[in-house]
Amino acid sequence: MDAYEKIRIIRQLSKQTQTEFGESLGLSKATISNFETGRVPIPNYVTILLKLLYNIDPDWLMNDDEEDLKKRFFDKNTTTENSMQSAFAEKFKKLSEPHKKYLMRCLEELLLLQKMEEDGKETNNSQNNSDNKSEII
Repeated sequence: MDAYEKIRIIRQLSKQTQTEFGESLGLSKATISNFETGRVPIPNYVTILLKLLYNIDPDWLMNDDEEDLKKRFFDKNTTTENSMQSAFAEKFKKLSEPHKKYLMRCLEELLLLQKMEEDGKETNNSQNNSDNKSEII
């Protein structure tokens, strides 16, 4: 299943029109229509918004199958996370277009930083395990 088909399913499962779904992402109805028909590729910042607002895994969006959609779409971690996502969405809608783009760049940088930190922890854990093994010997 292609990403554009998944966008349509996500929107339908959220019980939103193309206009409502587009507004939640700061996009026009025409843009959502173009995504859903595959006329326009889905930009990275939209996959990040889908993660933040709808708990959709960007990797899944590009690679997984339809069966996993319902599990991922409805598998919200906590009510607190839902309310944070709603608050974020409401505030995001109020931003001007240049500020939305700026925020998206900031989010992409934060995600990159988070990944680097996670990779660093994995490297440190591997080194610590090696150090511990050498002490035992």
